[in-house]
Amino acid sequence: MAGPGLRLASAGLLIAAATQPAAGVGWEERSAMSRGLYTTAAMVANVTPIVSAMVAKECLPGYLVCKASFAFVSGIAAVEQLIVSGGADREQTRAILYRGFAGDWFLTGRHVTGDAHPEPWPQPAPSRGGRQGGFEPPPL
Repeated sequence: MAGPGLRLASAGLLIAAATQPAAGVGWEERSAMSRGLYTTAAMVANVTPIVSAMVAKECLPGYLVCKASFAFVSGIAAVEQLIVSGGADREQTRAILYRGFAGDWFLTGRHVTGDAHPEPWPQPAPSRGGRQGGFEPPPL
């Protein structure tokens, strides 16, 4: 039986082997074995602390835990913002929820190869109100 140290070392070797860049080869042109290796490395990075930071720098505790934490905190922040605004600023609440719940919920082989960039906390969606941003004074 393999101990935890051996499993961690083999996972590290798997990630190190999988994260070596392949010069100009797209995901579709890779062999099935290569895609399987990258997908396995992504599965390990989804649940293993520190390893996920090799693919997504924002997520040290494991990608799934990181994304779930972002979603949970954005839910709390959205409720707090809705209460503080008295329900008048629903667009801001929507933007807070979008940042927490949109984006990639798990890493794939494409993320490990660098063909796609993981977005655990994506940029806010464009405003639906048609405003171009900036400060607008409240109505009198």
